[in-house]
Amino acid sequence: MMFCTLLVALGAASLVQGQDAGTQPASSVYTVTIDSTINPGALGKLTHAIAVAEANDAAALIVRIDTPGGLLSTTRDMVRAISEAKVPVIGYVGPDGASATSAGAFILLATHVAAMTPGTNVGAATPVSGSGDDIRGAMASKVMNDTRALMRGVAESRGRNADVAERFVTEAESLTAREAREAGVIDLVVADLGALLAALDGREIQFAGDTLRLALAEPELRAVSTRWIDQLLTYLAHPQIAHMLIALGSLAIYIEIISPGLAFPGVFGAIAVVLGLVCLQTLPVNTGFQILLLLGLVLLIAEYFVAGFGVLGIGGAAAFILGSLYLFDEPLPGEYTASALTVSIGVGAAMLAGSALIGSTLWGGWQSRRLAGKTGQAMVSFDHHGIVLVAGKRWPAETLEPLRHGDTVIVVSADTDGRLTVRKSGS
Repeated sequence: MMFCTLLVALGAASLVQGQDAGTQPASSVYTVTIDSTINPGALGKLTHAIAVAEANDAAALIVRIDTPGGLLSTTRDMVRAISEAKVPVIGYVGPDGASATSAGAFILLATHVAAMTPGTNVGAATPVSGSGDDIRGAMASKVMNDTRALMRGVAESRGRNADVAERFVTEAESLTAREAREAGVIDLVVADLGALLAALDGREIQFAGDTLRLALAEPELRAVSTRWIDQLLTYLAHPQIAHMLIALGSLAIYIEIISPGLAFPGVFGAIAVVLGLVCLQTLPVNTGFQILLLLGLVLLIAEYFVAGFGVLGIGGAAAFILGSLYLFDEPLPGEYTASALTVSIGVGAAMLAGSALIGSTLWGGWQSRRLAGKTGQAMVSFDHHGIVLVAGKRWPAETLEPLRHGDTVIVVSADTDGRLTVRKSGS
């Protein structure tokens, strides 16, 4: 029954999303803001924004950057996403006081057009450890050379000053907007977003191996909303939080191993460890959420066969929702009236309802099985089917012999659906 409910919910969700498609203006420009540390949450925001812009045939995607840096592995993924984008990606550091520091410098230089507002800065991209300390020993040389080569390659691919860009890494050099423009690291210095659009209209850029003239006269600006799962990842990907998830999850799994049958520690631990590994990018993001999706399905199926009393079902629904939020949010042309969060929660709720029904049935069956050998009282007179009172609760019962109201009965056995088989005491 639960799988039928799931199929109906999925079909309804697909229908709702299919009805949301519309036609976008050809001159629309999409915008997204990266204003957190560079982590899997920021990667999700960027890749989702690129996918939305591509799905709607946008003229360009403007990425507003204001970040102190972050994970090098995530930075590589974001640089790759920009290089593979099928729409021009414009990097813009603003407003005043913003910066493209460390990982942000890589992302800015990777864009097809790099612009900054006066009062902003770029650079200081020397690699450090996750705790912020200097990397020591042979690893320091390996990481430094690898990071330097990445920065130089990014700058050269966009025709920018690779020598200055390299010093961002090797000497932690940082430049103001004017200095970066004079050094040939960026393309434009503009006062605000409006000035950026005016400067871009008619500008020729190198895109996908060809020369492309941007047509951005009076474009319609559309902000790409941040997905709920990307917001969650942004918070969880803080190094201390991610390590805490792994530590608590490992402890919970250990508790489940030494005390099997508790269910909750094992379910919580598995989800927490997977999320922690994703946030640290020890697990690739897509792989991690595929594992969560599979884990959710396994737990929901296990609810049929294991007396988890709802814990497996609730944990499975939570894991399924988390996995589907990231993996099943494919952009469609037009505005959404049904978000991936709404659809995923709807499907997860349907699955959880089925699991709750199964769990309650199993709980009742487990309780009834504990009653074997206990005594009770016949609530009515009956020859075959009736009601008995056992352990302070009314139970449907079948009798092996005729009973009269008030007779003392003994529970012979109990079915999984909570129906008891009883006989008269002393017979």
